[in-house]
Amino acid sequence: MDCPHCHSSSTTEREGRTVHGFRCFHCRDCGRRFNERTGTALNRVRVPTDIVFLVVFWRLRHKLRSCL
Repeated sequence: MDCPHCHSSSTTEREGRTVHGFRCFHCRDCGRRFNERTGTALNRVRVPTDIVFLVVFWRLRHKLRSCL
């Protein structure tokens, strides 16, 4: 995974996970730590990614059905 801060590809996965279960990484070039959601639209969302996508899918499906 590339570093979202310096865009370096020299990163390592750290042991353990965040409180919400996301993998942690360390950039060897800039020294920053980040997780798999850093720099994404879901960065501050505390719900697991699969639940977010299920809710979005359900809402879109419901919306499309009401148009028919």
